[in-house]
Amino acid sequence: NNNYSYTFVEGTLTITQAPATVTADNKTRPYNTENPELTYTVKDSSGTVITVSGAEISTTADKSSKVGEYPITVAQGTLDNNYSYTFVNGTLTVTQAPATVTAENKSRPYNTENPELTYTVKDSDGAVITVSGSAELTTTADKSSKVGEYPITVAQGTLDNNYSYTFVNG
Repeated sequence: NNNYSYTFVEGTLTITQAPATVTADNKTRPYNTENPELTYTVKDSSGTVITVSGAEISTTADKSSKVGEYPITVAQGTLDNNYSYTFVNGTLTVTQAPATVTAENKSRPYNTENPELTYTVKDSDGAVITVSGSAELTTTADKSSKVGEYPITVAQGTLDNNYSYTFVNG
């Protein structure tokens, strides 16, 4: 309309940070193994996974951490400033590792005391390992037992709970 003389004033479009949630992915590993790679997922406000990187992620657990749950902490790190982030920590669960406790075979002459009963503990790779506590060893043989074979029975005793034990009698 040419009935007016117009003056144009430019406006400003302000882009603000969009909300996003950074969630540490829960992880599980057996006792006495290295921690798995720690990862996280970022989602926008609609729940859609978005690709941004740079969050700082860590856990207090290390290879020697006992069976249990440990926090996985996620923080800002070098994430870009296009989002306003909410951080949700995760959990690293350390589970029992498999181990085999084997009673060692023994022998002795008739009418003598039994030798000390011993055992070995091996991990799933067959390597001898040291564990806390001790297994319980028993036998039905005593000094007056006749010539023959007698079982040496091995049981949990006070062995720690970092392993899921399989017991092999001698």
